[in-house]
Amino acid sequence: MKLRTIAILGTILVAGSLSAQTQTDVINEFNEGVANVNNQEYELSIGHFNQVLSLAEVVGDSANELKEKAELQIPLAYYRQATLFLKRKQFDNAIPYLEQTIEFSKLYNNNEESSKKAGKYLLQSYMREGQRNFKNKSYEVAIGYYDKALAMKEDLYQAHQGKGLIFLDQDEPDMMLEEFNLAKEGAMARNDTKTITAINNVIDSYYNKFITEEMEMVDPEDNDYTYVIEACENALTANPENPRALYHLALVNNKMIEYDAAANYALKALQFESEPVWISAINFELGHAYQNSVEYDKACEALKKVVEEPFLTRAEKKMSSIPGCN
Repeated sequence: MKLRTIAILGTILVAGSLSAQTQTDVINEFNEGVANVNNQEYELSIGHFNQVLSLAEVVGDSANELKEKAELQIPLAYYRQATLFLKRKQFDNAIPYLEQTIEFSKLYNNNEESSKKAGKYLLQSYMREGQRNFKNKSYEVAIGYYDKALAMKEDLYQAHQGKGLIFLDQDEPDMMLEEFNLAKEGAMARNDTKTITAINNVIDSYYNKFITEEMEMVDPEDNDYTYVIEACENALTANPENPRALYHLALVNNKMIEYDAAANYALKALQFESEPVWISAINFELGHAYQNSVEYDKACEALKKVVEEPFLTRAEKKMSSIPGCN
């Protein structure tokens, strides 16, 4: 919506009067600002409206009305300029104008509606810029944006999730877990199980690679699983529901002839595993543990649930040696 300019009354143009001349300047500056707004030249309009405020201080009370009109226009101009950048998805450019919309709305105690809208878009822009800079590996910049988002909304758990991913990339597990735990707490409060699952999957992937490395380094003639167990315990400290860590504990406990412990770890692993091949792997270890504990019915039941290779062939061979397991 176009703004109206302010008409200059002939009565104020008194020759030789400094105050009249200054009042004229105030009006002219305001009209220039209005013209800029109507042309969508919002940055230029801000300069003119600020000049109105400066000149109004010189003129005094007679310029108060124009001063108030300029104060009303300044936050709007910042907001309108911000929306131009938002439409182009230039969030980094929009951010300072959104910030200034809020700042000047508070300063002049006006434009509450625009300030609320600016706050909403500002929060979104901080998050978008955090994500963009994370993808570009500008980690410190990304953290700065996430921290700004959290300063606006301390329960914004997605910002903690973003920071956790940064620390993951930087191989900082303690800081990663701190941020991920905060994110999971926030997600749990909102019943956002999708986010919790996504975070746990990231945590598991980070720790599971260490378990795999330690398994590959076990000397077949020594069979010392100390470091494998340590890697599994570290993984479970980070996420007690890590099914692969529980599976490997079942595996190594079977190898160490600790069949009760192996069965317990396998049963826990089955609670959290979703991939068919790994479910078969866990059931094979469970069946093996029960068979060696002479719990043949349970062993047979577990082994019959093994349906994926390479575990199926091994399970069938075991079942053939269990009495009554057809």
